[in-house]
Amino acid sequence: MKIEDVRVGRKPLVRAKAAEVDALASELWITFPPGYREYVTRLGEGVLGSFVRIYSPWRIKTELAEWRRRISKYWFWEQGRKVLPKERAVECVIIGDTVDGDELVFHPARADRLFILPRHSERVFEVRGDMLSALEWMCRSGELTEAFDEMDFEAFDSGDEAEPREGTGGVADPDGESLDEIVELAKRWARRHRAKRLAIKEMKTEIPDDANAELLYEGIVIGGPGLEAGYGIGWKIRDGKSGRDEGIFRWHGNEDSSGAAFEPVKRR
Repeated sequence: MKIEDVRVGRKPLVRAKAAEVDALASELWITFPPGYREYVTRLGEGVLGSFVRIYSPWRIKTELAEWRRRISKYWFWEQGRKVLPKERAVECVIIGDTVDGDELVFHPARADRLFILPRHSERVFEVRGDMLSALEWMCRSGELTEAFDEMDFEAFDSGDEAEPREGTGGVADPDGESLDEIVELAKRWARRHRAKRLAIKEMKTEIPDDANAELLYEGIVIGGPGLEAGYGIGWKIRDGKSGRDEGIFRWHGNEDSSGAAFEPVKRR
């Protein structure tokens, strides 16, 4: 992939200055992957192919500490341990993501190796070379989304958003509306409506008797494709004899309805 191949939309570009890239690199004691400086100084903030977003230096500075705390607390990619173990991942720098929630990171000790943490898999993908090679892989490999060749770029300005306060993601919350308080309310709602018990009952009717279920997540879903706000829970399903991953069972419900789906592992 080359910057020259990217077709830029009509919106004004929100580009970083080379001095801003250098200042953050000096502050964090890192060297950015080859291609990062060229990308953010020539294209800047925006969405590539309606899929990938590369972070500006100011976004990295604002969000890095919180991202590292989240990765440390909610490490999900155990199958990718040989590629990127958790103890190295928490030292990484996130420089981009996708609209589906996949994340692009690198370790300061090896800026020529970029790692993709996929949203829907425990694997870790590695791309060696520059950042533009990683972007091409993300768009064209078919691992994260259906492969596409169109390299259109639409700019946006994250500076239009309220500057977040570290650790909150926004302004101070009113009483009763902090994240911790919302989580506690969600737990009480789930217990009152026996949501988890219903989900387990339905899960057991859908998977083989000898299968093993490992809890992946549990919480309140704000919304998503085809989903209304409600309680969500998911389990990784493994074959009871071989231990092989078979897929993920997801359950979602609210006061009006509930539904479940099993997503089998894609075999090559």
